[in-house]
Amino acid sequence: MQTIAKKKFKTMTVKYVGIAGLKKELAAFEKKHGMSTPTFLQKIERGELDECNDFIDWLGLSELYQDIQKRGLA
Repeated sequence: MQTIAKKKFKTMTVKYVGIAGLKKELAAFEKKHGMSTPTFLQKIERGELDECNDFIDWLGLSELYQDIQKRGLA
């Protein structure tokens, strides 16, 4: 049986690994496509980019990250 402290530590570790992993994924898209995530989002909003799997994934990850930031978790 796990103690409360161990459960809390495990949850915190997963949370921080998850956010760090999300940031790494966003950075990989930025490097691959030669633009920052905010620039990418502006171009998507203006309809300047064609739809492709990479952009769909990038958009989803960026929206997830924005939601995490709004909740004060990042």
